[in-house]
Amino acid sequence: MKTQIIQLEPHDDYISIRDKMNWSKTPRILLVWPRRRRVKLHALDLKLLQRHAAALGAQLGLVTRARQIRRVAGELGIPVFGTNLAAQREAWPPRQPSLNPTRRGPRFDLRSAREQLRPPVADWRQHPATRLFFFALGVLAVLLVAAAFLPRSSIRLTPVTRTQSVTIPVRADPDVQDVFLSGSVPARQMTLVIEDSRTVAAIGEMAVPDRVARGTAQFRNLTDSPVSIPAGTIIRTSDEPPVRFVTMQDGEVAPGVGETVELPIQALVLGELGNLEADALQAIEGSLGLSLAVTNPEPTGGGEYQTVRAPTADDRERARELLLAMLERRAEEDLTAALDPDDLLFSETITLAEILDERYDPPEGQSGDRLTVTIRAEFSAEYAAAADLRELARAALAASLPEGFVPAPDSLTFEPVGALVTTSAGTTRWQMRVEQVLRPAVGETQIIYLAQGRTPDSARRRLESALSLAAPPQISVSPSWWPWLPVAPFRFDVAIE
Repeated sequence: MKTQIIQLEPHDDYISIRDKMNWSKTPRILLVWPRRRRVKLHALDLKLLQRHAAALGAQLGLVTRARQIRRVAGELGIPVFGTNLAAQREAWPPRQPSLNPTRRGPRFDLRSAREQLRPPVADWRQHPATRLFFFALGVLAVLLVAAAFLPRSSIRLTPVTRTQSVTIPVRADPDVQDVFLSGSVPARQMTLVIEDSRTVAAIGEMAVPDRVARGTAQFRNLTDSPVSIPAGTIIRTSDEPPVRFVTMQDGEVAPGVGETVELPIQALVLGELGNLEADALQAIEGSLGLSLAVTNPEPTGGGEYQTVRAPTADDRERARELLLAMLERRAEEDLTAALDPDDLLFSETITLAEILDERYDPPEGQSGDRLTVTIRAEFSAEYAAAADLRELARAALAASLPEGFVPAPDSLTFEPVGALVTTSAGTTRWQMRVEQVLRPAVGETQIIYLAQGRTPDSARRRLESALSLAAPPQISVSPSWWPWLPVAPFRFDVAIE
């Protein structure tokens, strides 16, 4: 029997294989798997290919060694062979009969089946009174649902309040980590770095060089040859530290031992250091010292000092003390601003922890009419945190809370009474006055129970008689034309002031 052999490629899938099968005109189609390659086909793909081959009037067969493909083909009844030659020689199993045989039988009567499924309706159900009753029942159900979920009510109450107050002693200790009902709270520490400057007038004086000394130097030849002396030649004294002078012009000593020449000189330092006695200059710097000897026959003079304003050690100390005092005052202000408004700063614990940088302008040893000192310092201080004080105040008031009352939200206040005293041991003590507003212990559930399902006036009267109120209840209903308050509790908005 003729067989169409289709060689599969690794990239073939269900679509491409089906297209190749469409060209087959033989009663058998043999799909050959590539050797040592896999074709991505699933069990459903093989079932669809088998059906497509049957639609083409052919029987599908496979040539493959893949275990999974052979197992699936066996379940589907697709013959599997080891080689193309075996598929040609061996007999193929017979094709399975069609799974959809033609149905034959009596024609189905749809009208009679409909009558059987829909039995006749009883007469009482068709009566107008019955229909009217059920219509009214539906309308009533809709009204009940609307009454439960449509309206929304807002109730605002102002109950009678009273003030609870107590004065408690408080002790802040750096060694305490928790808040105790006895009055102990942690003394927390914070640091702050501040930098500022202060300028003061200088009251000291100092002498500064103003003019240089001048004179004449005599050079004596030590050789038989002429020696040239260039301008800028440096001569000095033999003392330590030496005083140096420099020649102002070029010169030349005649040949012969003992020949001399005189040249004008000028000191290299300002002030009176250059005023030397005669014969004080005795050395020449450089190679000329091997050929010449030098001295100053006459004293040098003209060097002068000038008295000017200059900061003294007292000026620096005065400016430093003034600046530190200013920094301490600023530290208290900045520390207070950095804390929470309800935190309590202990002013007596503000200390200068460390001076990080200290500069003076002008520096020591220089002149100036004014002295500017700049200090960058770190200050530390202790404080009581508002959260700790609030916890202590709440615990102290809870211990004496009257029965039947609860604290009003956000009504707790506390403030120090009297002075804060910091002991030598590092603890700070003071008296603290604590107050809060109390209101009757009325829950939202009770308020809703008294008002639900009633008219606003009726609900108002019930609330006034059952509760101690400072003002009449404010009740509103939405929509405004609805006559009753909601029945469902979740449709109420209750606010207790």
